[in-house]
Amino acid sequence: MRSAGASTRPDARTRARTDAREARITTLPNVLGLARIALTPVVMALILLPFPGGALLAAGVFAIAAVTDVLDGRIARARGQVTSLGVFMDLTADKVLVAGVMIAMVEVGLLPSWIAATILGRELVIGGIRQLAASESVVIAARALGKAKTAATLLGVFVLLLTRDAQTAGPLAGSRAQGLLGTAGFWLMVAATALAIVSAVDYLRGSLPMLLGAAPPAPDERPPT
Repeated sequence: MRSAGASTRPDARTRARTDAREARITTLPNVLGLARIALTPVVMALILLPFPGGALLAAGVFAIAAVTDVLDGRIARARGQVTSLGVFMDLTADKVLVAGVMIAMVEVGLLPSWIAATILGRELVIGGIRQLAASESVVIAARALGKAKTAATLLGVFVLLLTRDAQTAGPLAGSRAQGLLGTAGFWLMVAATALAIVSAVDYLRGSLPMLLGAAPPAPDERPPT
């Protein structure tokens, strides 16, 4: 007869499943994704609190977070750690970071609301398409236009944060580059907005058969991702 103490002890298979789950969550790519999410409120606070040098710190922290976006995918592929959780973490962390920072920028008058609304609206639409595709066991890979949009957005946000530093008596205040940074940052975000619209149309056009209820392609007929 099994004792009460023995009945509460997890068996080997349970421990193996738990260990595997913990290993997946604590892989370096997933940790980098979690770091992006954790850094988002830090960047937002540095933007919203107008003390000298705060925006320059925000730009530095944002740049670090943006670099992790490039690194996590490469590390996952190099180590063979690409998982559904990792893909979800990567996409979620990106959206949280960009959305949070742009909302803070709109709040302080650094970014026009129509730009933020267009880019975030595009993310919601594409997110819905990806969710529908996932329900049909179809993976939609990132396309060149989407990657260009992301690059323009990250660069534009970084440049505008440098402009914010100049506006709040930071180290860049009074420099000759102040006006140039503001103009460059604005037009980078305009370019990102245009790419957001064009890439959304591209995604919608490619997903139209699925959206209209066509049967998903067989596994051997799907395009490589």
